[in-house]
Amino acid sequence: MAKTISEKTNKLINVFFSLGAAVVIIATLAKIIHLPWADYALIVGFVTEAIIFTIYAFLPPPSVDHGGAVGGGKVDATELVHALNSVQKTVQEVSNNLGTINSSTEGLKNLNNQFLSMGKTMEEMNHFYGSLKEMSTSMSSTVHEAARTKEQMTQLADNLTQLNQVYSRMINAMQGK
Repeated sequence: MAKTISEKTNKLINVFFSLGAAVVIIATLAKIIHLPWADYALIVGFVTEAIIFTIYAFLPPPSVDHGGAVGGGKVDATELVHALNSVQKTVQEVSNNLGTINSSTEGLKNLNNQFLSMGKTMEEMNHFYGSLKEMSTSMSSTVHEAARTKEQMTQLADNLTQLNQVYSRMINAMQGK
């Protein structure tokens, strides 16, 4: 086995490794927001990562250029401090991005809850309007019945008046008036 791997092989492995990591990150986000395909994407991403880690286990480490220094040459302290500051800045940016993703996820959950609440409210309003329609129909038939009752009462009063007049004439006739 060779002591080092070629630059092309190293680049190819790094590309696959990065793509696998990207799939895992996207699948994790999809899982957080409960998308249906998230489980499959997580499986694909994690299997890809596992395969690449297995390949890395059998490959020799890539050669590292120490800037021409031989045998563990000296490293400039200012370069090291600069590199550490750069790493610290990158970690801080990643932390900020994760906070943003977390707050976005919370916002999506709140939005989902609001939509659920609105759906329940709409169902209650539909039920209320259905009851209102039934009551309106009932009142409409009650108005018609009331008008018919009034008409019959008027007719009954007229009939009673006529009947009273007939009885009055009969009484007057019997009394000889």
